[in-house]
Amino acid sequence: MEKLSNQERLKPWMGFVLFGIGLAFLVSLGSFLQATLGLWGLVLTELGFLGISLLFCVIKKVKIKEVLPIKKVTGMDVLGVLFMTAGAFLLNLLAIGISMLFVKNAGETISELSNFLYGSKTVYALLLLIVAILPAICEESFMRGAVLSCFRGLNDDFVICFLIGLMFGALHLDALRFLNTACLGAVLAYVMVKKNNIILPMMIHFINNFISSVAGFITMAAGDEAGDTIAAATSALENIDPVSQLGSYLLVGFAAPILLVLGAMFLDRKGHKPKRFLVAGIISGVLLFSGVVITSLTTAKTLLGGDAYLNWNSTFEVTEETLQGKDLAEAGIDFEEEKTCMLVVSATGSGGELTFTVTDENGNTIVEKSSSSMLIVSEMLQVEPGHYTLAFTGDEDLLGKTVSYQVLVK
Repeated sequence: MEKLSNQERLKPWMGFVLFGIGLAFLVSLGSFLQATLGLWGLVLTELGFLGISLLFCVIKKVKIKEVLPIKKVTGMDVLGVLFMTAGAFLLNLLAIGISMLFVKNAGETISELSNFLYGSKTVYALLLLIVAILPAICEESFMRGAVLSCFRGLNDDFVICFLIGLMFGALHLDALRFLNTACLGAVLAYVMVKKNNIILPMMIHFINNFISSVAGFITMAAGDEAGDTIAAATSALENIDPVSQLGSYLLVGFAAPILLVLGAMFLDRKGHKPKRFLVAGIISGVLLFSGVVITSLTTAKTLLGGDAYLNWNSTFEVTEETLQGKDLAEAGIDFEEEKTCMLVVSATGSGGELTFTVTDENGNTIVEKSSSSMLIVSEMLQVEPGHYTLAFTGDEDLLGKTVSYQVLVK
């Protein structure tokens, strides 16, 4: 890490103190401003971080241009930034998936943040300023500028990145977002440590937040439906198994290590070691394999058991009395509201034709499947409120034969 010309004025303990001052500012004055002024309070909070950074430089008599170094951005730098941004984005998804396992009411937390940022009619230019531009400038000036400069005297770059990452995670005051913002903070610190150019972490920070601002603006543009959209997303998060979510996040984000190593290679070609790709490839392979295993197991659990609208199974011998009845077997299920559910049926009745039907309370046939050997049904059903009848029927060739079935409505 490149040191300041008068690095002796800054010590690691000063970095902890400066971070504590910034955190105290956020919890006290920053929270008050946001509670009273809303988004404009958030603007003032971000500018406050920039002010603290500049004031620190003045008090400690260190050069602002060294604490916040600005250098020419090369084509290789741009490639590095793009790969690091993509890798950091996927890494954030992995971190969120892990956080979901331990943080309760995750949906409520996300809903509150979305409502604060995107719940009001705000022109996109202002939204972009608040969500993407100001954090990229002000938070980077504070964390990767003033605070990180206090640790430039340390000889271990890993320790610097680790500490700055933890601090950045804590700065967001949110258990759900701690891990993913800590990971992002560590990546940004790495870029600053290797290139000593504050423009580069600002670029990554901006792109990352820009993606969020676009998604938020689309939701906001839905007008009166925005609240319903957020509520629906919140409800979905609360009802999805966190382990199942983790499997999905692993499948989506497994390439993060490879992308981060690619970004590091473009940013620091001289210091790059080819074996890092081997390590990254192994980690990505483990993540992908873990995602496949978790997703497969949770899917199997969903299909084979757990909470279900109907889990109906039986094995019996078909008699003359059974055949004389209307149905070989019958079950009913009631829905109080519109639902989308999965229907899975597995039945055997070798020797005769077996038919499975689902009808609504008006006698309309929703599903009808027949087979003379093994009957398999796997469908997604959109059902309206009301009573539904599920039944098996068969022909005379089934007399004396054994019928076995498993029906799951999930």
